[in-house]
Amino acid sequence: MDLDKKYHFLLRKLHSLTGIVPIGVFLIEHLLTNSMAFQGPEEFNRDVRFLHGLPYLFFLELFGIFLPIAFHAAYGVKIALTAEPNASVYPYLANWRYTLQRVTGYVALVFIVIHLFKFRFAHVIGWGPPFIHEGNDYFEITRKGLMEWRPFGLVVPAGWTLAFYVLGLSASVFHFCNGIWSFCVSWGITIGERAQRRVGLAATALGLFLMVWGMLSLTAFATAKPGVSRAVAHGVAPGQAPSSTGTGP
Repeated sequence: MDLDKKYHFLLRKLHSLTGIVPIGVFLIEHLLTNSMAFQGPEEFNRDVRFLHGLPYLFFLELFGIFLPIAFHAAYGVKIALTAEPNASVYPYLANWRYTLQRVTGYVALVFIVIHLFKFRFAHVIGWGPPFIHEGNDYFEITRKGLMEWRPFGLVVPAGWTLAFYVLGLSASVFHFCNGIWSFCVSWGITIGERAQRRVGLAATALGLFLMVWGMLSLTAFATAKPGVSRAVAHGVAPGQAPSSTGTGP
């Protein structure tokens, strides 16, 4: 029996909900933490160490990040494959948003998978050392992951990596913020046209704010000078030296 046919309403609601909580909440937290890089390596390293020091981190990541993302992505692909975009025939704003929501979903999915392999699971596929390790200089490892990325020994130009991250950031932010609008509509939170317009404006403002956060972190890593941060150099967080291959959070 096709589970989608039997539990179509429930799966649609869960798909919509997971896009906001916990995935959307994690996106905001992730961009906030990364934006600390603009305040300096010490601030960034301190925040990352705090997160990695949370109790039951494995279960928080598994049930709060990885499984929700896997479900949202898998069911989202199923929805996208059965979608019938008509923006080229009826170029209304709603139709373009419908189409872009699905396009940015694909882009965001590819971006997230590469981001996870490049950062969180770099040691699994041979792209770098374990990121979660006591004493790591997370700022320097992240900087190298963006500016000196060498997957399997291949040298990727820094400009290409940064362009990929700008594209992935833009797709992820649009997909999330446009999803807020559709979530409010599908859950009956915004019924009238005026309420929907207000939520749309609020979601747009949030999207611009998140883009600024993301660009701040990319700017910080792109303009930082190579070297171990003072927090590590002064012995605040002694441990292994950053790898030359480099990965990030």
